[in-house]
Amino acid sequence: MPDSAAAASPVSAVLSVNESRASLRGRAKTLLALTKPRLATFSILSGLAGYAVARAPGGDWMRLGAAFAGIALAAGGALSLNQWWERKTDALMRRTAGRPLPRGEIGASGALVLSLALSLGGVGLLAALTTPLAALIAATIIVLYGLVYTPLKRRTRWATEIGSLSGALPPVLGAAAAGDAGSTAAWVLAGVILFWQMPHFFAVGWMYREDYRAAGFPLLPAIDADGARTAAWSLAHSLLLAVASLAPWALGWVGPIYGVVAALGAAAMVRASWRFLVRADERDANGRRLFFTTILYLLPVMAALVVDQW
Repeated sequence: MPDSAAAASPVSAVLSVNESRASLRGRAKTLLALTKPRLATFSILSGLAGYAVARAPGGDWMRLGAAFAGIALAAGGALSLNQWWERKTDALMRRTAGRPLPRGEIGASGALVLSLALSLGGVGLLAALTTPLAALIAATIIVLYGLVYTPLKRRTRWATEIGSLSGALPPVLGAAAAGDAGSTAAWVLAGVILFWQMPHFFAVGWMYREDYRAAGFPLLPAIDADGARTAAWSLAHSLLLAVASLAPWALGWVGPIYGVVAALGAAAMVRASWRFLVRADERDANGRRLFFTTILYLLPVMAALVVDQW
């Protein structure tokens, strides 16, 4: 018996360690999911693009690291605040029912604490190691997204347009962190993102309109029976996107590398939105095509702007 007990003890210890590691991995995965990592990545990339076009290569690497960390923390704070606020409606939608709060993987108070910690950490880091203006812009993004846009989704169809302001600010935040909040290229990118968001959201909203209806969100795709208004607004914003992205090139504010890529991207966006509008019998399929077009549009345009400025 003593021999068997001694043999079992190391095995039990190993199993206990493995279970602890698995538990820690599970908790880390839950906390990461609260920050909506895919959306956070978009904010981080657009913020870093704003930083890049505001400074020459080979600049202050410590400041760049602080900008990256501060933007990432602030983005995670805003997005986790959104999940905390929408925990009850998320449980009503198939698309979001698997998030950590509806599944009970974390309590509401824990999610709120995480959001506040990330938000304060991001704003504080930007204030201490970049510029006060960058910290102010980050705080504005958190307030607009987490405390204005999120509750307005239950009240008005215009919440999306209001929320797009927070989505457009990361390039300006990045430029401010670099010490050049007036960077023309950063503001050009902010304008592009401002108008890009609407066709992107309308396509997503149309794809998941039943979910939004079930949760009681009066957003345009949810209250638009046949999708005609959703498609018309998508086309209108795609046309505005074309103007916002090409006018700076025409005015000589940005160079030809960006101009060519932006022109091709704008043509693709307008074409996809037009098909979404005029082909009513294929609206679901064309809504999905518009969604994928928006996904493929943004990264090449951001990259071209950075290369053009460098």
